[in-house]
Parts: sequence; structure tokens; C-alpha cells
Amino acid sequence: MRSKLIDQSVEALCQKGCRSVREDIRLLTQGVILPELRGLDDLARQAVVKELRAIMAVYGDGCPMVQQTESEKSGLHHGQEKKKTSR
Repeated sequence: MRSKLIDQSVEALCQKGCRSVREDIRLLTQGVILPELRGLDDLARQAVVKELRAIMAVYGDGCPMVQQTESEKSGLHHGQEKKKTSR
């Protein structure tokens, strides 16, 4: 159960993007308890930091450039439809 919570927490933080994860790691190492990790104890939070560091090591010191999808370029979000305009 605990490892599932750790995995879910890591996933939630990673969804925020590369730069946010780097900032979150910095905050966590300073002792800040992030809202996403409030339900975890100190040992579990340390496990999250360890996992995040391992994930981010793949990227080195930078963050990859993410290409926008066509829906993001048009301002659409998942589940939204393009508004029809009347002429």
C-alpha cells in the first residue's frame, strides 16, 4: 500500500513537468512538505525524492523541449471540442 502511495505521488509530481519537478526536489530537500505529499510520512517523502532524482538523472541538467500538439496550439484541452462560429 505504501509503495503504491509513493508511486502515485511521484506520478502526480511528474505530471507538473520537468522544471516543476526540479523545483519540487529542491523544496523537498529543504524540508518543505508539498501538498501532493501531505499524506506521506518522512520516510515515504524521502523515497519520493529518491525516485524523482533517479527519473530526472535521465535528463541531465536540462529539461527536454516538448512539442505542442495541435489541440494545445489551438487552445483546446482534453475532452473539449472546437467551438463552432456562426457567420
